Amino acid sequence: MGKSLKKKCKRIWIRQDYTLNQNDLQRSPSEETVKVLTKQQYIPSEKRGFTKITEDDEITEDPEIDDSCRIEHRQESHDNLDSRNNQNTKPVACIECVKPVQVFRSQEIKIGDHIKFHGKIYDHHAIVVNVKPSKEKDHKVVVELVHASNTTAGAIYCCLQPFSSIAKLLSETKQINLKKMKVMVYKYSNTVKHFSPERIAKRAVEKKSEPDFKYDALNYNCEHFATWCVTGESLSLQVRKIRLVRFLFANQGFQGIRDETLRNKIEYENEMLCKPCFERNKKLLSVAKQPIKSKRDVAIGDIITYTYYGCLHSAVVLEIEAHDKSLQCKIAHYAFRVLHRHRKIREESLRIPLDGSVKVTEYSKNGYSVYDPKEVVDRARSRLGETRYVYFSNDSSHYARWCKLKLYRK
Repeated sequence: MGKSLKKKCKRIWIRQDYTLNQNDLQRSPSEETVKVLTKQQYIPSEKRGFTKITEDDEITEDPEIDDSCRIEHRQESHDNLDSRNNQNTKPVACIECVKPVQVFRSQEIKIGDHIKFHGKIYDHHAIVVNVKPSKEKDHKVVVELVHASNTTAGAIYCCLQPFSSIAKLLSETKQINLKKMKVMVYKYSNTVKHFSPERIAKRAVEKKSEPDFKYDALNYNCEHFATWCVTGESLSLQVRKIRLVRFLFANQGFQGIRDETLRNKIEYENEMLCKPCFERNKKLLSVAKQPIKSKRDVAIGDIITYTYYGCLHSAVVLEIEAHDKSLQCKIAHYAFRVLHRHRKIREESLRIPLDGSVKVTEYSKNGYSVYDPKEVVDRARSRLGETRYVYFSNDSSHYARWCKLKLYRK
């Protein structure tokens, strides 16, 4: 942590956790909101609570974080997990409370960070135990990692031979070019139990020296190791997502996978969502959807839902051109590219037949605080070209809701 200041300060834990006012939250915070919150280190005691902060990627000047988000009762003890057993903590694996944030500068990677490297087959996780930023290039950094190292072939071998392991826990110095590699740093909500950055790095180094490490692609892989270092519990959202998709497909086929309401329920039952996030999502997903049967049923700035490659898909309406029996619209959405490649937010044309097959989600009629149509369009276009698609936690519906809904209910 940083050096203590002479005057009395309110302390906010940096890098790994962030605080939000859960009571008035309408949707999940964006990646940029989390990034802003985790950069806050100290607030002088005379300034009570949070300063009003907008998302870095916000078009509006309305604050994303308001004065109702207080920190007076924050707990400082991150090293002693047992001392917080009576606190109202959330499951470590909640996909809404643990946010991977893409980093672009060397200063954004710190000792004790849980980082992820994007891969075509699976993502690789590690713990940062030392950092050496480049003196010449801001996007280059040398990091010392402790991780459960394995290859794709090695992971398959471990699955076929459950009592064998060719993977090891090891230290590795790695040169990273953040312009060429997609690197994410995990940010933990303050309600998720976790150790301090120094303690996380120490746990990783100490665990590396233990001789009894046994790699298992499904039950103890690189992500299990990283989450154990951070929280004391071995968990893998990557594996849980695979099992969830398998379960949904086996029981209801593609209909089960594309049913967001069912998915929300199953995620909660399998401890992939905490109760506050589950209840918030449940309310969001229960908002009425109006079938588009006339030209008056849809307007610029609306969120529409339709079938896209066999799954329900959300998009933002940017422009509308009326025809006799249909509407020709410009939309912004996470467009499918090809297998093993990132989806990308694109502006494309979509013909909407007036037969009710495409629906409008009526957020404003259900008490939600929404942006005006022009601002919705501006927000949608501000993220064109983005390739940060994540199944179940940053997909087309998350993007559309970010464009339409304010973070807090007014």
